[in-house]
Amino acid sequence: MTNMTEVTIALISDLHYSASRNLTCPSRRGEYMPALLAGTVKYLNRNIHPDLVLCGGDLINEPSAKDADLLTGIQAGILGLLDMPCLVIRGNHDLPQDRFTRHFPFCPTADAGFVRIVAFDDPELPGFNSFRTPEDLDRMTLAAENWDGILFSFQHTPLLPPGQCMYGVENASATIARLRESNYRGALSGHYHAGKALMECDGLQFFVQSALCEPPFSGTVLRIGRKGIISAEPFVAGDVSRLIHFT
Repeated sequence: MTNMTEVTIALISDLHYSASRNLTCPSRRGEYMPALLAGTVKYLNRNIHPDLVLCGGDLINEPSAKDADLLTGIQAGILGLLDMPCLVIRGNHDLPQDRFTRHFPFCPTADAGFVRIVAFDDPELPGFNSFRTPEDLDRMTLAAENWDGILFSFQHTPLLPPGQCMYGVENASATIARLRESNYRGALSGHYHAGKALMECDGLQFFVQSALCEPPFSGTVLRIGRKGIISAEPFVAGDVSRLIHFT
């Protein structure tokens, strides 16, 4: 196990890339996403230098569109310019799993120093919720075996204590119980565009990343020490985000 005392992770989510402006939900500025994502990559490479980047899903807005594979591939190309490892998970707006993994092969875990991120592609349920399968509950336990660092569960739909968000993992209580039994430090999520500030509940930490495609067009830098997340500081990349505010 590394002797480093702090790990830096950058978190973005909900890009909702589309070829034209979303008239149904005009606050989503996914049509700017290639420039905004490229600015984010440049900012992380030049200014933050995180140990790991996490992307929490919903890279595109419409998975049934004819250009869905093309747009996903463009996103993959831009994220491929990062100077550090990047773990991408699938959201409910993304391509079906078999097509999504052509662009972003599923990676069950990603380690950065003493921090292990355990990724999940939870099945979608009505109401934009999800469910942690029995197999993945067991995988939570397996990922913790022989690991003496910190563990976080990483999924698209918010994994929070019941009642904390309008969307969530249907069997959140059982999933959170497994977090505790397997000595996880907490859970990182996306999906809820407003985001949820870092909270601590019964010894576990929970954080929901806001949408990159909506104001304030931000990601978050998580600084993690041996006892968990020390700080969660938002960042906004460059001139592109300011341009979006005025168009």
